[in-house]
Amino acid sequence: MNGILLQLGLVAVLVLLNAAFSGSEIALISLREGQLQRLEQRGSRGRLLASLARDPNSFLATIQVGITLAGFLASATAAVSLAEPLQEPLGFLGRAARPVSIVTVTILLAYVTLVFGELAPKRVAMQRAEGWSMAAARPISFLALLFRPVIWLLGHSTNLAVRLMRGDPNQQREEVTDEELRDLVAAQTSYTPEQRNIISGAFEIAERRLREVLQPRNEVFTLEAELSCPEALPMLAGSGHSRAPVVVGDLDQVVGVVHLRDLLDTHDVVGARAQTPVLFPESLGALEALHQMQEARVQLAVVLNEHGGTEGIITVEDLIEELVGEIWDESDRDVAAVERAEDGSVTVPGSFPFHDLDDIGVVLPEGDYSTVAGLVLDRLGRIPEGPGDSVEVDGWHLEVLAVDRRAITRLCIRRLAGADQDDEASQILGAATARSDQEQ
Repeated sequence: MNGILLQLGLVAVLVLLNAAFSGSEIALISLREGQLQRLEQRGSRGRLLASLARDPNSFLATIQVGITLAGFLASATAAVSLAEPLQEPLGFLGRAARPVSIVTVTILLAYVTLVFGELAPKRVAMQRAEGWSMAAARPISFLALLFRPVIWLLGHSTNLAVRLMRGDPNQQREEVTDEELRDLVAAQTSYTPEQRNIISGAFEIAERRLREVLQPRNEVFTLEAELSCPEALPMLAGSGHSRAPVVVGDLDQVVGVVHLRDLLDTHDVVGARAQTPVLFPESLGALEALHQMQEARVQLAVVLNEHGGTEGIITVEDLIEELVGEIWDESDRDVAAVERAEDGSVTVPGSFPFHDLDDIGVVLPEGDYSTVAGLVLDRLGRIPEGPGDSVEVDGWHLEVLAVDRRAITRLCIRRLAGADQDDEASQILGAATARSDQEQ
């Protein structure tokens, strides 16, 4: 009896060794480069772990040698020692008793090894990758040194096999894509919805150009350079803005930017008080524009097209909104102008930003346009002469309600009857409606 208990104890130890190796394998594989860099700063063990994790040939070969030896010894011990006590109860099987007992013990050992030596430790190691890896770093490094000739042979053999499979033996794991990072953020329940929105906004702003987020020129409030400051002060204050471009004639001749405080207590003309404007091309990335505006310490910049004409302006607030969502105030004319009807349709300005449509529950395909009017013009293929023109896009009906000097100024958007509205759009619409009601 004592002999059987001893054999069972030996098998249990070997299964635990298998578990340690299996968990270490998945823990090391799970570590990301950012984690390794952080662990390196913790001391010698962290540096040892980082060095080990960056050499998959070494640690994978070492772990596989350990798993193979543990599994082999456990099987040999069980097959030889633990199968014998089963032969007597299976004596009625005659000559088949011995092979049946060996098969039975093998199946039971395989079950125990799979559950306690493979699956369970791997699940735990995935959840505690850093802690498990730190604990396993020194033992695995010692075994790698102990089995160095074997590891060398296995490593070179593996490299050869990888080349035969048209792989690169020197390449590490694939880089995480932006889409994968977004999915990781969306699935991370430890973040609040606001935090997830900001992180998602950081990805989106990196993809946007100024042409997509600027305030178009026909909506920009300007001050003439020859106006006196006492005349300009009430005009700027009444516009709802604290800053404005200063022009000579029209917006293509911007000579500066003036702040409300620059107009106080002076009788100079506006042009004399204006600061030198910051100019950006419309193709500049929104994130880079934000960085440059921070460095220049300006709140407003003028955006030019490829021909040198002014396309509009961009403010720090516009760019921050791309990160954190809309910052609602009384000067947000687009937001204030959105009207909702009882039938579910919405009326928006033609200049309503295309990328903000999902905030009001409208999901439309992206294209080479930055406003809702641009989408209609793209699908219509001509300039509308007046109200009444309409297009249908992906189950949505967009109708022109007003045109001013060939520019679409008002549109009605409604869902076509019978069109399937996906869950995401429904959720966005519900959230947007609730937010709108709360704002009101």
